[in-house]
Amino acid sequence: MSDPVSVIVPARDEAATIRKVVETLLGMDSVTEVIVVDNGSSDDTGRIALAAGARVVAESTPGMGHAAKAGFAAASHNWVMKVDADLDKFDTRLFARMSEARTSGVGLVKGAWNDPKDNMPMTRLLVMPAIRQMFPYLGKLRAPNSGIYLFDQSLIAIEEMTGDYAVDLDVMLRVHASGAEVVEVDIGRIVHDSRDIQHYNNMAEIIMGFFLEQHEKQILKETVVLAQTAEQVICNSLGVLAARSKYGAVVTVFLAQYDTDSARVLSNALSPFPTASVQSLDKAGGFKPRHVPADLRVIASYPVVNEEGPINEALRIAQAFGRPEHDLFLMPNRPERVVVDGFKADMAIETGSGSRIKAQMLEKIAAEIGAASKEQSPRELFQSYQSLPDALKSQLLPASNCADAGNM
Repeated sequence: MSDPVSVIVPARDEAATIRKVVETLLGMDSVTEVIVVDNGSSDDTGRIALAAGARVVAESTPGMGHAAKAGFAAASHNWVMKVDADLDKFDTRLFARMSEARTSGVGLVKGAWNDPKDNMPMTRLLVMPAIRQMFPYLGKLRAPNSGIYLFDQSLIAIEEMTGDYAVDLDVMLRVHASGAEVVEVDIGRIVHDSRDIQHYNNMAEIIMGFFLEQHEKQILKETVVLAQTAEQVICNSLGVLAARSKYGAVVTVFLAQYDTDSARVLSNALSPFPTASVQSLDKAGGFKPRHVPADLRVIASYPVVNEEGPINEALRIAQAFGRPEHDLFLMPNRPERVVVDGFKADMAIETGSGSRIKAQMLEKIAAEIGAASKEQSPRELFQSYQSLPDALKSQLLPASNCADAGNM
């Protein structure tokens, strides 16, 4: 792949070496810009980097995460390489291996290096065990927390990333959650200065907290919503969808009434999140999960008399890639719709940070749904498919027809 590359270099008080770093990076094939993020330097790091040909971005908030996010946001290209400011310790000719590893389906290339003076206690004792337990498909990586990597930033929501030291892990997990492949290449051997135990203690606390948070968010669980109208989704499940999208999880919405103003409002609400999409219901037959084995939550409108479509497609997807009794949830229809036997909520899901996005969207379509003035609950209510009356289930798509869904 020959797509151009932006390189970002977070730097603080690196005046002694930054010129050589910038000149070396600008000499690499495929690199068209170098962005030095001056993270509150007290020396001439920024001025020297600018004179050497870099674009300089100032980020006053201290910390690797804030500096990296500022650099990613400033990059002109989708493919971004992040490197440290101590490139004098590397054989930078080997960095070309990262660009060469960008094949179809790859979203991130980690640069793995070896330091004979560092037995990698953080990687061995914390990062690798956590990854093998929580994200086993990344267990093949030797240096998952390497700070030198190349990735396609169009796959993730940069502004939602963590601002602390765990930012490199956050990039990796978000790319992985998007369904893209994470690979690794050897970029040689370096020798770092020795680090004391307190350095690793501080890192461990941040990284452990990050992993626990990601595990609780279940970022690999995909959400599929099938509904007649965008209003149904905005009123009844947008809070959950926005929260899932902010985490980096995959969200796909299929609408029977797709070419409408409210559908465009919904699309705009989710547009900041690359892992979220709104599509026409007639495309639901081609749905495939991003991850294998699939971990799905399927949400559909509660069945309506003489109405087919969303619930039938939802059953097909749940049957083909999951279990309807456990993975299929039903959301309320609009109040004026006549429902079969009535919607009876038996579960509630916290919307968290998605509540704000939902409130904004309700304001935008207030004239259509008349709900903008109502106080928004921090939870959204659903009914499990399992709890539907047997008489109603019998009127829906027969289970025997669901088996063909996986071959569509």
